Amino acid sequence: MRAIPREVVVLVLLLVALGFVAVVIGVNFGWFWVLGPLASYAMLRWLIASLRVLVTDARHLDDDAADPRPVGPDERTLFWCEECGTEVLLLVRGTSRAPSHCGQRMHERTEILS
Repeated sequence: MRAIPREVVVLVLLLVALGFVAVVIGVNFGWFWVLGPLASYAMLRWLIASLRVLVTDARHLDDDAADPRPVGPDERTLFWCEECGTEVLLLVRGTSRAPSHCGQRMHERTEILS
């Protein structure tokens, strides 16, 4: 039988103590004193995660430093999002990487016009 790591035991004890304190505060002073900070923490985490996606998604621009060039008149390139169905028409190709939408890469569809 494996022993439980000490860090896990300490974390569980801290969570039990924090839960007890939260219940005492909620019963005596009102549950908004417990739920307000939890909701604020959840919104802060969501905001930081949203901003982190924007920063990490733009890192490829330094790697692919090609000069922007207009798309030729004989082709039509569309990017579409599988999640929501949004379509974007490409007018100037600045990079070979597809844009992101709904948290994932869009799919490229090139049509040759005759």
